[in-house]
Amino acid sequence: MVTNTLSILQRENARLQAESHSLHEEVTQLRGFVEILSSLSSASDRDNSDKALFPLLHRAFQMSMDLLNAPEGSLLLLDEDTNHLKFVLVKGSLAERLLNFAFPADEGIAGWVMQHARPALVRDVRHDPRFSDSIDEAFKFRTQSIVAVPLIGDGKVLGVMEALNQPVDVPFSDLDVTLLNLICRFMGELLINTEN
Repeated sequence: MVTNTLSILQRENARLQAESHSLHEEVTQLRGFVEILSSLSSASDRDNSDKALFPLLHRAFQMSMDLLNAPEGSLLLLDEDTNHLKFVLVKGSLAERLLNFAFPADEGIAGWVMQHARPALVRDVRHDPRFSDSIDEAFKFRTQSIVAVPLIGDGKVLGVMEALNQPVDVPFSDLDVTLLNLICRFMGELLINTEN
């Protein structure tokens, strides 16, 4: 009887420790999210010049990738003249090679996000018909998972932010999509205010 009770208490203790760890990680993620929004918000109250905007976008992008524990990611902006998405910020193994590379704004998951102005969470891109492997093939890369969200300012889709290949043991979640989507709304408004 005592052994049985001790076993039950040990299992309950392990469950509570796992739940506590999970809650701690979620609180840490939410704090990071608030920090990103705070820096974007305070920047919007200051200098909205092109010169000041890019370092801010770069910092918010890097913080977003860290927040999602994404080893690879990119910020793509729409070139309206060519209707192509252009890599303006890149994190990961292809950072130098992908910078300034452009592809049609209706191609792949990023193109779908661009066209539909909605986020996409794909845990295995090989099973998603929206995925295009053209960039993977051209750059000898392997995309596995992706969170892609539209960068929207004043109701207009300006680009897409992508986080790629989160470690398999901690897949991208709906919360990741929500956080990245809100960050991109702030970034989009900053971009549109700079253009005006």
